[in-house]
Amino acid sequence: MQQLPLFVFGTLRRDESNHHYLAGRYDRVQPARLPGFARIEPLMIARQAGSAVEGELYFLTRATYARTLQGCDDLEELPAGQLIGHEYRRIPVRVQTETGDVTAWAYTRFDVEPDADLLALLDLE
Repeated sequence: MQQLPLFVFGTLRRDESNHHYLAGRYDRVQPARLPGFARIEPLMIARQAGSAVEGELYFLTRATYARTLQGCDDLEELPAGQLIGHEYRRIPVRVQTETGDVTAWAYTRFDVEPDADLLALLDLE
């Protein structure tokens, strides 16, 4: 199974209150930008043409990948085994980094649909 990195923009970032969900569970982190999205609330993003969200891209360790994502899903109140919760949805997105574009997971508002060409990645989990 391909393991996608995780794009974060809020409390999961380094030095933020929920970073302990990721601390020690990633091999590397780098700055990233999610184009076509905007913050619609301080901790919520949704699609918005012409905007971008700045964040961090975490390459989770293979040994703790599933457990780490499950912990983040729990934080965002996604039901076990589901990608859509009451307020959030985890979808595959394309983020920009200084080394090129990367497909990653991101938590968005619950009603945001993934790009059609990334729908197949939803079967990876």
